[in-house]
Amino acid sequence: MKTNTKTLTVSFFVFYLIWIIRATIFYNAVDLSVESETGRLIFSNSIKFLLWVIPAGLYVFYRERQNPPTALKITSPINWRGLGIGLAAVGFYFVVVFTVEKLYSGHTLTPLLRASAGAWLVTFAQVFFSPITEEILFRGFVLPQLMDRMPFWKANIIQAILFTAMHWPNWMWVNGFQAWIIVTSVSIFILALFLGWLLRRTNSIWPPIMVHVINNFLSAFAG
Repeated sequence: MKTNTKTLTVSFFVFYLIWIIRATIFYNAVDLSVESETGRLIFSNSIKFLLWVIPAGLYVFYRERQNPPTALKITSPINWRGLGIGLAAVGFYFVVVFTVEKLYSGHTLTPLLRASAGAWLVTFAQVFFSPITEEILFRGFVLPQLMDRMPFWKANIIQAILFTAMHWPNWMWVNGFQAWIIVTSVSIFILALFLGWLLRRTNSIWPPIMVHVINNFLSAFAG
């Protein structure tokens, strides 16, 4: 059981306050001033990397004297048996997602199938980098830290709640409160739970990153 739970809690609270400022006031003042969509994407992902990944690496290095790539599950040894089970679960997960989307939202993969190869590449480039940063922080850092302090199921629920809450400041700032925020939050919460389970099963951040990228890629073509 870790003794620095208070330090971890305070650190995340400060981080969340900084992120609120970045996702609201800073977003309006800086991000929207970048005219190029590509430039805005590069800038946004760079800021996210500086605010999400670097502090996590510094925390485990200076506070816990661990090697950041290993501690954050970037270079940790993969559980190959767990990976096999995880890949089977990934297939099942996406089948369920497609079914629910079709039944309740009418979304299909038709736009994806009709899109050109160029559209695929552009969309993939747009959705590739953000999931890496998000997975390193929440499944690579937050979840293992919580697992050191409590049972996995509780740690997984907390990290999923925190991950979902990270999306709220920008959503609320840009759109105000709308019903779709609740629906999307539930969807993200479920995805975060699954990604947390996948991290524990495989002992590596890369399977969750892969699933996260695929999920965002497919969502970009939903229609």
